[in-house]
Amino acid sequence: MQALIGVTIALGVICVGLIIAVVALVVTRNPKRRSSADDVRVKDGVRYTVYGDEEKADGSPAVSHLEGDVILARGVEYRVGKDKKIIPGKYAVLSASEKQDAFNLRISGLVREVRHGDDIVLGEGDTICSVSHSVILR
Repeated sequence: MQALIGVTIALGVICVGLIIAVVALVVTRNPKRRSSADDVRVKDGVRYTVYGDEEKADGSPAVSHLEGDVILARGVEYRVGKDKKIIPGKYAVLSASEKQDAFNLRISGLVREVRHGDDIVLGEGDTICSVSHSVILR
């Protein structure tokens, strides 16, 4: 009887250890930041996105250009609208240079610092301008 209790306790400890190991793997394998849109759907003139990774393994910006990306030239102001180049919705803001991780955007008159991979939401009638560097909206 004593041996059966000992075996049961040992199996319980092994199960708890396995559960902790699985949780640790899941937590460490998930990317820290989900930022770019790999799948963009437009419904009734508004963007809906599914996000993927836009960073290299070392955390530096990974610059890529996909169909449907909007490139904001430095110093040019763009207006958001259903019939415009930029439609309302959620965008991932990506650096156009792998060496530049942070940059400034003017959104509806207010300048703020944005980092590679940050998300912004643009509404109908907003304006956006890249102040410091060229930027990709995905």
